[in-house]
Amino acid sequence: MKHFPGLNWLRAAAVACVLAAPLAAWPASDSNTPQSYALQLPVQFNSGAPLQRLVLPAQVLVSLQTGGMSDLRIFNGQGQPLSMAMSDSASLRQTENQKIVVQSSPIIGTPDVKDLSASSLRIEDQQGKRVVQIDGGASGGAQSKTVLGALLDTRAITDAVVGMVLDVDLPDAQPITFTLQMSKDLKDWRPLAETVLYRAEATADHLGAGHIALQFAEMKDHYVRVTWTDSAGHTAPVLMRSATLTTARGVSNLPRVSAALARPVLINPYELRFSLPFATPVAALDIKPAGDNVLIPVRVLGRNDPGQPWAVLAASVIYHLQTAGKVQDSAAIELPPTAFRQIKIEADKKTPGFSALPAIALEFEPAQIVALVNGQPPFTLAAGLANAASPYLPMQSLMPGYQAAQENSLPLATIDSSPAAVQATASRDGMPTRTLILWGVLLVAALALGAMAWVLLKQNNKAAAEDQ
Repeated sequence: MKHFPGLNWLRAAAVACVLAAPLAAWPASDSNTPQSYALQLPVQFNSGAPLQRLVLPAQVLVSLQTGGMSDLRIFNGQGQPLSMAMSDSASLRQTENQKIVVQSSPIIGTPDVKDLSASSLRIEDQQGKRVVQIDGGASGGAQSKTVLGALLDTRAITDAVVGMVLDVDLPDAQPITFTLQMSKDLKDWRPLAETVLYRAEATADHLGAGHIALQFAEMKDHYVRVTWTDSAGHTAPVLMRSATLTTARGVSNLPRVSAALARPVLINPYELRFSLPFATPVAALDIKPAGDNVLIPVRVLGRNDPGQPWAVLAASVIYHLQTAGKVQDSAAIELPPTAFRQIKIEADKKTPGFSALPAIALEFEPAQIVALVNGQPPFTLAAGLANAASPYLPMQSLMPGYQAAQENSLPLATIDSSPAAVQATASRDGMPTRTLILWGVLLVAALALGAMAWVLLKQNNKAAAEDQ
C-alpha cells in the first residue's frame, strides 16, 4: 500500500475540527471548585447556629448563568460545598392574600375649589345614594356643582393593604394624575400614594401603574380620598366606580433587589436594545426618561437568541413630569416571570420618542437560601458557571417537620457585596454567536475532508498511471 504524505495533516485537521464541535458547548469547569465560578464573595455566618439564611444581593443575581440559580455554592475553608435549600417565593412575599372591592362615593363640589386636599368632607345620603360634600363649601344648585374626586370607606379592612387597582374611565390622550390620601375624621388628610394613568384612545386599555403598590398600609378606621388632575393641575373628566384592594397577612417585607443598567444601545429615537449577561429573570424595569415633562407610551419585548422573533412582555407609559411644583416619575414596568437575555424597548411613534438614553434599573424578586453551616471559615459564596447542576435539597431535608415560611425565623448571615451595575451588550439580529461558531467549525471540517478526498483521488490516479 502506498503512503501519501500529504494526507497526514489533512486527516489531523479534519479530526480536530470534528472533535471541536461538541466540545464548544461542553462545560469545562468543575462546579465543586470555588475557582470555577466568575464571582466569589465572603460570607459571615453567626456563631452557634447550624442553620442560617442568606438573602442574595444584586451582585450575585446578575452573575448567575444557569436557570434556577443552579450555579451558586457556598464553600467552607476546606473547599467543601455546604448543603443548601432555597426558599420559594410564597415564603418570601406572602402567605395569605385577599382581594376586596370597595365601591366609591363621588365627592361633589363647585369647580372653583382650589385645594381639595385642605378641605373637610361630610357624607350625605341623597335618594338612596351616598355622596360626599365639601364641608363649608359655597352652596348652589345642581348645575353649579361637579365631581371633584371619590371617597373609599376602608374602615372595616383589618389586614395590611399592599396594592390597589382603580376602576376608572379616562379621557383620551391625556396623562391623568391620581392622588390618594387617608383620614380618620374626613378633616385631616395624609398622603398615601400617587400614580399617573394614560389612555391613547377610547378603544385602548390605559397605560401606566394601574396597580398602585402600597407599603403595607393600615386602613382600619380610615377613609381614602382619590382625586385626579390633568397636566395643568385642573380636575379632569374622570369616572371612578370602585377600587380593588389587595390585602396581605403574614407578609415578609423583603424588598425587591435593584441593579443599574449601563450601556444600552439607542438604535433610533424609538428603539432601545440591550443584552443581559445573566440568567436571572428580571421582575421589572424602572425606566426614567431624560428631560423634563416627558411622557412616552412604550412596549417591552424580549427574546433569548438573535434568531428568535421578539415576544411582547409588557406595555406601559413612562414619564417624568412636574405638576404644581411636584416631580412625578412613573413606576417600574412589571415583566412576566421568564428570563430573557435580550430586551427591546419601543417608544410610541406618535411621540418624539427618546431624546437621550433613559436611566434604567433592573428589579429582581428577592431570593433567599438556607445553608447548613459546617467546617471552618472562611466561607465563600461562589456564583456564575454555565450548565451547573442544581445543588439544592428540599427544605424538609434541612428542617424536619418544616412549616411554610419557617426559615424566615433563622439567623440572617451577611454577604460582603458591592452595589451592582450591569454592563449591557449590544443586541443584534441574525444567528446566535455560538451557532455561528459551531457552523464555522463544521464548515472548516467539511472543507478539510473534501481536500483530503481530492488529494487521495489525485494520488490514486497518479499511482494508477505509474503502474501502466
